[in-house]
Parts: sequence; structure tokens; C-alpha cells
Amino acid sequence: MNSIGSVIGRGLLVAGLLISAGPMLAAGSDDGFAAFWTQFNAAVGRSDQTAVSQMVNYPVFYIDQRQAADFPVIWKGAFKPAQRTCLAKQKPVMDTHDGKVSYATGCGHLIYSFGKDDGGWKLTSIDEND
Repeated sequence: MNSIGSVIGRGLLVAGLLISAGPMLAAGSDDGFAAFWTQFNAAVGRSDQTAVSQMVNYPVFYIDQRQAADFPVIWKGAFKPAQRTCLAKQKPVMDTHDGKVSYATGCGHLIYSFGKDDGGWKLTSIDEND
């Protein structure tokens, strides 16, 4: 389980990346994220909770560690109409740390982070942007 300090630190790191990374956007990458983002955004826009849930890497951090059975809680809190509208306008920022590529974007007080595993790109956490 993540400590409060690591969550805050991760939130500050992502916030800094969102502010400073400018040109490192998903659209310019050949790593498959742009296609994932298009599918993710379409599912969010349609309010297709089943499709969005399948694009999450469980356990996922949202307030605390959540499992697939907790997805209704995640949807209700992190995918409200205002967040869905905001996500439709976002261009996630790419980051490379220890050789691993990830992406993040923010909407209001939430930062949505995405990573890649053997199954492809997934939503990996939804953190508070303190």
C-alpha cells in the first residue's frame, strides 16, 4: 500500500511533468499509446464503464488500492461528467523513468497515470493533485 508521502511525491512529480513537458505529447509517439488513448477516450465519452474497466490495471490506486470489483466506486468518483469532458480535451504527457515510458494527464484535482505491461497500455493510478 502506498504511503501518503509517496502519493504526494508522485502527485508533485506528475504535476511538474504536466507543466514542463510541453512537446512530449502522446500524438508524437510510436509506442501504441495514441491508439490506446483514442480507445480509452471513446469509451469514457460513451460512458462505457465495462470498456473503461477493462482498460485498468488492477489493483489500481484510487484513494487507496482498488480491485476490479471496486470499479463502480472509481467510476463514480473519477469519471464524473466534468472529468469525462476534461479528459476528452487532454493530451497526456509522456515520461520516461528507469527506461519505462508512462503517460499522465490531469483533470481538476485528479491525475490519471497510464503504463504499459505485457497486456498493453492501461490506466495505472488516479491520484489527487495536491
